Amino acid sequence: MNKVDKKQWFVVGLDILEKDGFARITIDNLCTRLEITKGAFYHHFKNIDGYIDALMKYWLNQNTIQIIEDADKLATAKERMEFIGSVVINRSHKSEQVIRAWSFSNQIVKKYIQQVDDLRIDYSTKLRVQLGMSEEESKNTSVLEYAIFVGIQQLYPDINKKDLEQLYIFYCQKLQINGVK
Repeated sequence: MNKVDKKQWFVVGLDILEKDGFARITIDNLCTRLEITKGAFYHHFKNIDGYIDALMKYWLNQNTIQIIEDADKLATAKERMEFIGSVVINRSHKSEQVIRAWSFSNQIVKKYIQQVDDLRIDYSTKLRVQLGMSEEESKNTSVLEYAIFVGIQQLYPDINKKDLEQLYIFYCQKLQINGVK
């Protein structure tokens, strides 16, 4: 029998989300993928809702909190914005697309999506203020930019890195033309 640590449960869960969708997040499917018994599942989690909560907490940390912490290690707001942009371009968004769809039918997931969205928009707003924009303009720009990001995920779920990068560069150039630097 395999010994599985908590992180492996989450890595497998995110892989299932990306490849098979949220309907496949079941105790049986997780245990089959990890080649372990259901008893091992219950050693770590009380029930499937406990697992989903822990999985979403892991996803929140890996895909938002850790990225913000890494960005904050950089010297300037401009460098932090550029870092965030490179993360957006270089990461797979498939699991996030599935998680967003899942949030419409699962209250646990919905709670985490809201936290992620709020953290990302607030951080972007903070950086824009540091770059000299007013609070209102920063918030509005951050909300619109984030809506574009989420919209691209939904409209073009299989967009490749090159096309996403070209859209990002185009967007940044348009911002500079309109007086945002």
